[in-house]
Amino acid sequence: MLGQWNRLVTRANIACHSQARNVQKGRSAVTYYRPCPAARCAQRTFASSGTPVGKDSAHTTRVRFAPSPTGYLHLGGLRTALYNYLLARQDGGKCILRIEDTDQTRYVPGAAESLIRAMDWAGVKFDEGPGIGGPHEPYHQSQRLDLYKEHAHTLIEHDHAYRCFCSPERLSLVRLEAQKAGRSASYDRKCAMLSKQESQQRADSGEAFVVRMKVPDGKTTVQDEVHGKVEFSNKEVDDSVLMKSDGYPTYHLANVVDDHIMGITHVIRGQEWLPSAPKHVLLYKMFGWDVPKFAHVPLLLNPDKSKLSKRSGDVNVEDYRDKGYFPEAVVNFVALLGWHPGSTEEIFDMDGLTAAVGITLSILLTTNVALLGDFSLKNIQQSNAVVLREKLDWINKMHLLRRAETQEGLLEMATMLRPKIEDDLGPLAKEYSNDYIARVINTLKERIKNIHDVPSLCGYYFQTPTYASEESIAYRSKIGDETLRKILPMALERFKCDAHSELDKEDAKKVLKAIADEHKLKLPVVMNALRYTVSGVKVGAGVPETLATLGRTCVVDRINGVLASTE
Repeated sequence: MLGQWNRLVTRANIACHSQARNVQKGRSAVTYYRPCPAARCAQRTFASSGTPVGKDSAHTTRVRFAPSPTGYLHLGGLRTALYNYLLARQDGGKCILRIEDTDQTRYVPGAAESLIRAMDWAGVKFDEGPGIGGPHEPYHQSQRLDLYKEHAHTLIEHDHAYRCFCSPERLSLVRLEAQKAGRSASYDRKCAMLSKQESQQRADSGEAFVVRMKVPDGKTTVQDEVHGKVEFSNKEVDDSVLMKSDGYPTYHLANVVDDHIMGITHVIRGQEWLPSAPKHVLLYKMFGWDVPKFAHVPLLLNPDKSKLSKRSGDVNVEDYRDKGYFPEAVVNFVALLGWHPGSTEEIFDMDGLTAAVGITLSILLTTNVALLGDFSLKNIQQSNAVVLREKLDWINKMHLLRRAETQEGLLEMATMLRPKIEDDLGPLAKEYSNDYIARVINTLKERIKNIHDVPSLCGYYFQTPTYASEESIAYRSKIGDETLRKILPMALERFKCDAHSELDKEDAKKVLKAIADEHKLKLPVVMNALRYTVSGVKVGAGVPETLATLGRTCVVDRINGVLASTE
């Protein structure tokens, strides 16, 4: 059906050649085809068959996230997906997932599935895509090769592209000579000079070739919704390869064809793609298609201002999940990398982001940039964004505190934390239920930034301290065994009373104060003795809170153990 539609549109455009707008260029004459009435009729006919072409009739926002399955999901990829998702959600549009797997040399088995898992964890949901379905299946570009070949052939037929038969050795020589001469390493257009007859004959004989776009002279303007009007000299735009000799398209052709056929209205992607945008604008015009709105968001940088990349470390979204960060915290964090809400508020859940980021992007992407003035600069930054782990830690802590406001949130965190505790400390005894783990988190919430801090910093909630670390030995030495022998017997007696009743924070405070009064000691001295006894470390939550969380039985057992060691 796709081939039928393309042939129909091509014939209609050729039939209406007199209606085409010819733009004379020094390097070549390029004809930008406007689909004539017959072509538009073909477009409508094809759309009514159940596979829409171009924009939806209702002109709803349609955006896409189109990752390459070459590895894990990068923080920058998550941000791109998030901005697309939020814009679609804000105005009832559609967000499409498309897997751009045309570079077979870089394809990593299982990477696409990993990307989808990471997006699902982050809460970014798609309306169409692999495993979801939709009117434009298949959503893997490797399964759409005939479509790209047909469109490449259309470009050749209309003199917007040509076959290139140059060997890799000749291309290397051309690049080397250009570098020696101080020129940009672009193709010298040798094969553009071939006649159509010779080009066709060589292709028919089985000679290997690629298809290159034929860039006209002049200038190309990209209207970018973040950077404004960006003008490129076509002399600096190479005749890029559109179809490789293995029959696979390059990104330039495949993404333009698919974006048009899938009705994409807004292309939100990283700033690194801005230099390629003139090629894409030219391709849209060569096909006679409307150009979508472009928004190239800023690069992500390391603290040393080097570009954040997959080789930088700490960029894998699934790594953040495995390190105990909450999905809403990671999403909140990446949303602020290049965007800010125009207020002092920095903590958002997905609904809050949909409202805040979505409104900003919607205004930005549907308003004339000249009218936006400082608004566009204020909300979508042009400058690159620095990824600071300290900021993520702070945001994660804020979301931890939010979750801890409800018992449901505490139990969800307990469920998340349990596997980490057992990985670090071994299988948990049955008394350490999720309810107990939830109480531990609630006790420690003000002192931790990440729930994974619990087993590493406060393992004593789940196992008896060994008291053998340098920190523990120094702490005991500072307190003194004489002080322990004075305080612990009375503590043991008091905590053993009402052995079957639950120990709460207020009960613990009363015991500590009574011991201090009885022995005429300062309260901090008593608290340090009990802190050492039950934890073996000098830092943690408040002593009454720690005692109450551990419970009466555990506290009594640990007092007995330390008392025995002082004899």
